[in-house]
Amino acid sequence: MTTQKTRSLDHFMSNAFWPTRIILAMSLTVALFAQPPAGGQGRGGGRGQSAPVPPSPEGDWVRTDPIGSGSWDALTKTFTPASLTPEGAALMQSGGRGGRGGGRGGAGGGGQAADTTPHPVGVAYLVRQNSCTFNGGGQLGMEYDSEGFHMVVSKQEALVVQERNGSRRIYLDGRAIPDASVRPPSSSGYSVGHFEADGTLVVETGDMTPGTVTAGGYRTAETRAIQRYIPSPDGKHLRIVFTWVDPKIYQKPHTYEYTFDRMEPGSYALETFCDATDPLWNQSIVPPEQR
Repeated sequence: MTTQKTRSLDHFMSNAFWPTRIILAMSLTVALFAQPPAGGQGRGGGRGQSAPVPPSPEGDWVRTDPIGSGSWDALTKTFTPASLTPEGAALMQSGGRGGRGGGRGGAGGGGQAADTTPHPVGVAYLVRQNSCTFNGGGQLGMEYDSEGFHMVVSKQEALVVQERNGSRRIYLDGRAIPDASVRPPSSSGYSVGHFEADGTLVVETGDMTPGTVTAGGYRTAETRAIQRYIPSPDGKHLRIVFTWVDPKIYQKPHTYEYTFDRMEPGSYALETFCDATDPLWNQSIVPPEQR
């Protein structure tokens, strides 16, 4: 009798406390999953730390001259010349004048022929053909000589602004370059891009107006320009590697690169002022009276 009562009591206790056992088991499970992984470290290598943030090309940059060439033209002469197809060579002969994208004058100003005839006193030397128009060959953020540039990055796009009136929008929302029939070509083309894990910004540009490319290249609306903005691990330096691709123009992809240093905190790209109604913007030296 006693044995039977004891068994009945044990059975009652087991059934009466099963909810408590479940709650206790759930509590232990939550506690175990709340523990950090072995070594007490999160994804960033330390307890509670997130993954390290890669360096970014965002900010203010100025081009460097690593070989001491002394000028943009002298620097670009060290680049490997473009290897053109017969069609590409014919385009260069018919419409190319050499120099940076869009014509040698680029965003630096009018590229008219040098005026070597001595001028009388008071008669200025004219060095530009047009005021503030840069002869229709503005860089618009595609190429870089000695001026600084500023990049702003958001979730949807990046904006590149140069000192000399050039600006360029790069879409980062996953869209493709539209068909050439959708919009007229422009000097800066249509750019889309994405970031890689190391912070490199990869930009593809198409739909550009015909014109010359640095180091003897040429471009049309069908040409693709691939730019890789590669920040150094410490974020203080930047490489921009250009690759121009067009099987009709190039025998192989045309590649060259520029290097930049990040500007000191508080620095910013200046805006170039130009008054298109003032003829003085076209001229340079006015010979003085000789005594």
